[in-house]
Amino acid sequence: MTSENIKVWLKEGRQSKITSRIKKISSRFKGEDVEKIFKICKWIEKNTFEEKDRNKILKIFARRSADQIIKERNETGCHDTTVLLVTLLRASGIPAKYVLGIDRKNPRKGGHCVAEAYIEKNWACIDPTFSQISLIPNRSSFYRENYIIKKGKDSWDCGVKTVNDWEIISKSLVRKIKKI
Repeated sequence: MTSENIKVWLKEGRQSKITSRIKKISSRFKGEDVEKIFKICKWIEKNTFEEKDRNKILKIFARRSADQIIKERNETGCHDTTVLLVTLLRASGIPAKYVLGIDRKNPRKGGHCVAEAYIEKNWACIDPTFSQISLIPNRSSFYRENYIIKKGKDSWDCGVKTVNDWEIISKSLVRKIKKI
């Protein structure tokens, strides 16, 4: 059992604010926590679409709240789907972390985001992009393939509010890795 205050991870962030729309959606997810996780992931897959317009992606990447993403229905990739996941998990009573990582083999390639959910008195890693759940986060492909940059309530809490923010964070990490 961790000494970490689990209740902290039930609180919303600025980007992951639990609005009336989100409360209404989350009220549909019934059952045990694991069942809710599957239902939430399926809901995200069914109710969002991948934005294909590169210019639009660059314009909206990490700039929108979970509520805005739901309203507009388009997602820019792992940042948006993970923001939706952690928000809907918390709204469903499941503590959740937003986890930001960068590729270990080729840090210049980019990063990836996943969620960690507290279920059955343990943290589980949930990757909404690749529909993967790992009951032992440190053994997940995400942890094997990425350096963990930060964990927070959402991408804004991790310091990523724009594409430029992500580029600054990732370039800084690449410089640190080169020194090792």
